[in-house]
Amino acid sequence: MPRITALQRVVQHVQTLGDPSAWEVADIQHDLSLALIDAVWSIGVRAGGVANVLARYQALRDDADGTPADLAAWIERIGGPEAFADAVKNRQRTSTTNGILKAEAVHREATLLAGAGVTDVSGLTDAVRELWITVPGQKSGTSWDALLIATGHDTVKADRMLRRFVAAATRTTEAKVSAARAHELVVAAAAELGVSARALDYAIWSYESAAPARRTRATASGSS
Repeated sequence: MPRITALQRVVQHVQTLGDPSAWEVADIQHDLSLALIDAVWSIGVRAGGVANVLARYQALRDDADGTPADLAAWIERIGGPEAFADAVKNRQRTSTTNGILKAEAVHREATLLAGAGVTDVSGLTDAVRELWITVPGQKSGTSWDALLIATGHDTVKADRMLRRFVAAATRTTEAKVSAARAHELVVAAAAELGVSARALDYAIWSYESAAPARRTRATASGSS
């Protein structure tokens, strides 16, 4: 019997996401400051938490112009990253081990992009990516991919959610699936299935975000 490849396993596992025609796809974010916040905060967390951060920020910013420079300046005006974290009621860190506040990562990224003269999506070049990954917690480039996805690029971000999905598909542990490998397999699976990589990324993220709720329902059902 021919050996099933890792790609074939991922393609098969995509069936758990349902009919691709029914997948929700995140709206393209034309406001670069919102895309930046989304990109940094979305790594490894459930969708609801990111939506709350964005909603709280928007409620505070009726004067925003959407540029990284404006975002960085506003964070400084309210007292810096610590105050920003308090304002959006989220003190998550980029890593549980020596990570900085995601609020600080956002401020650093906004400052770097502003310094590079980036004002809109057209400025998201490979050279700017090299600046982006110098911020603590962003070295893998996963949040950069998240920024590209948020602004409409057809790619995937190999964060914990994607790695967890690939690990389940290939019958291994998340720790054994590198970000690069997860990225490679999911992009290839999208091509194999003839679907948008961006749409598949969002479908996986939504599915994995809902995993705790599915486990809770399964436990409740099993104990009844």
